[in-house]
Amino acid sequence: MGVLQMLGLSPSKSDYKLRELVKNSYDSVQVVGRGTVKIDPNEVSSSEQFKKASVLAKAIVSRNKR
Repeated sequence: MGVLQMLGLSPSKSDYKLRELVKNSYDSVQVVGRGTVKIDPNEVSSSEQFKKASVLAKAIVSRNKR
């Protein structure tokens, strides 16, 4: 780790990984401020991944009601 990274003036490896994660996720993702992430909820709720997770969640909840 360099001196600049220790002082927080240079991105770390985890910063680069996080940047790639955000870049490869939803189109509306924005990082604003320190650690604040904004995303369009309509984009998330219309994604196939969300729809599959929603079906699984409903199955888990209905199974636990018995």
